[in-house]
Amino acid sequence: MNVRPDVSHSSSGKSTKVAATLAALLMLTAAKTPDYKVQPASVPLLPGRTLKGEQIAVPGAVIAQSPLGRPETVLLVDPIDLDRLGQKRHFSRETVFESARVAGIPGDPPVVFCETEQDPSFTKAMVGSMGFGLVGLLRPTKLVTRYCLYDSDNDEKLDHAILIGAKGDSGRAPFEITPARYGLISGLLLGDGSELRLRYAGTAGEKDSLSFDAELMLYGMSRPLPEVRHRISIARLPAYGVIEGAVVTVLEFDPQTKIARIRIDRDLAPGRLVVPEQKP
Repeated sequence: MNVRPDVSHSSSGKSTKVAATLAALLMLTAAKTPDYKVQPASVPLLPGRTLKGEQIAVPGAVIAQSPLGRPETVLLVDPIDLDRLGQKRHFSRETVFESARVAGIPGDPPVVFCETEQDPSFTKAMVGSMGFGLVGLLRPTKLVTRYCLYDSDNDEKLDHAILIGAKGDSGRAPFEITPARYGLISGLLLGDGSELRLRYAGTAGEKDSLSFDAELMLYGMSRPLPEVRHRISIARLPAYGVIEGAVVTVLEFDPQTKIARIRIDRDLAPGRLVVPEQKP
């Protein structure tokens, strides 16, 4: 008697193996440690210089201002010795670490503190130049790594570190360190006219709303913001809107002179501001 092979069973077996293989690959991909990137730290917004109470605003008038603070830094109280993949560092007492943002770290710490980025040695720069020809000579490759540290439980002790720029998952993964005390330095002005402003722009061509523009000044230079113009409907007064954390109430508006009587019930909210990167 001829027995025909069970084709359906064989196919289902192969499908199961393929599915299992794909699942394993997906798990490996998901478990892969991200290649962390150091981004500039967000800057704190310090208490503002806004006029208290009601104010009369003409188009173009600045109605609220909050100065920018320097990104926080930490001063080590306890020394730290690190050695990851042969990258040895000794950070003595009173070493200063600069704050930065590194997205994707487990636990999502709001801020990390990184050692100062070191320029490559002349020898390494030459090696990079030879490896990349004329382009490398004009733009030497930075063959460096940096340690970034953070406080995972907000107990004023740095307890984890990452070796930024390391190769391979084992090098990039955050690791525990012997907790080291630190002092936080914050609240210092960035200076040179660095501030967030809110400017009254009048109707700006709109019939039933008033416009307000957010402006970012950094060292006396204007920097673009993702969302600049904000509008408050004045179909019915009083009317209010929340702009960059500030609660702006429009009490009266003269359509002939474009002058508005406003009140800021809450100043530009103290918090943090991510300064947009300057495009070349």
